[in-house]
Amino acid sequence: MNAAQTDAHDSQDTSADSLDTSADSLDTSAEAAAASLRGRIRPLPAETDDETFLPFLDLCFNWSMDRPRIELEDLRYRSDAVFYYRGWGREGDIAVAAHAEADVQSPIVGLAWVRLADIDDVVGRADEKVGGDFAAALDKTGTEVVRSEVVPEGDAVADADAVADADAVAAAGAGSGSDAPAATDTDGSADADNAAAEPAAAESAATDLTPSDEQMPFTGYGWVAADIPELSMAVLPDHQGQGIGGALLDTVCALARMSGFPAVSLSVEDGNGAAKLYTDHGFVSVGRNGDSDVLVRKLG
Repeated sequence: MNAAQTDAHDSQDTSADSLDTSADSLDTSAEAAAASLRGRIRPLPAETDDETFLPFLDLCFNWSMDRPRIELEDLRYRSDAVFYYRGWGREGDIAVAAHAEADVQSPIVGLAWVRLADIDDVVGRADEKVGGDFAAALDKTGTEVVRSEVVPEGDAVADADAVADADAVAAAGAGSGSDAPAATDTDGSADADNAAAEPAAAESAATDLTPSDEQMPFTGYGWVAADIPELSMAVLPDHQGQGIGGALLDTVCALARMSGFPAVSLSVEDGNGAAKLYTDHGFVSVGRNGDSDVLVRKLG
C-alpha cells in the first residue's frame, strides 16, 4: 500500500515536471515566432508607389462579403480612396510592411500606414462640427479638433457616388481577434438592387472622383484632429491569424510616437471583427461617424 502511494506521488511529480517542460517549450516557441515576425516587418520608403497600397486598400474597402464589391480600378479614382495613398511620402506619412520572409525583397503580406490630412483641407472648419465627445476624449478644445466630413459636397455625380459607394474603408485592416482585413471603415450603403441604375453606375465608375475645388475636401473617415494621423491596415487572407495585424499595429504606432504624434485614430464600421484587435491594443472609442466607431490610441 505504502509503495503504491509512493508510486502515485512519483507519477504525479513526473507529470507536473512534464507539464512545466511543455509550458516552457511553448513559451520558447512563441518567443521565437514573435521574433521571427518582428524580423519580417520593415518600414516602407517615402518613394513607395501607389501599386503597393492598392491590394491592401482593396481589402480595407471590401472587408465585408455581404456588400457590393468596389472594384480595384475604382480605388484609383475615388476621392475617399486616393486620399489614403496617393503621393505617398509627404510630411507625416508612415508605413510598415510585413513581408512573407525576412528578406525585404519577399512579397508584402500585410501593411499598416498612417497619414495626416492636408492642413489646407482642415483649416477653418467650424468648431460646432466637432462632437463634444471627441474633444473631451482627446483633451482638446477649439481649433485643435477638426471633425471630418463623411460625404463631400459637390456636383450631383460626386454626391451620388459618395453615398452609393461608401461601403468600407477598413485604418485602418488588420485582424478579427488577430487579422481581419479592415482598419478604416466607411459609412452608408449602396443601392445595388436597382437594375435601371446600372448605366449610371458605369458612368460614375469612369468619372475621376479625385478631390477638386468644387468639392468639400475629404479628410478621412477616422479624422479627429489636425495633428492626429489616421490609421489604415490590412493583411492578405492567406496570412491572417498569425499575429501579423497586432505586430503591424504596434510597430506603426511606435513609429508614430517617435515622430511626435500625440495619438493615432481610425474608423471601424459596425460588424467589423477588427474592432476587437484595436481595443486589445489600446484604442478607445471617442465617438461615432455614421455607422462606424471612431477610435483613438493615445501615444506616449
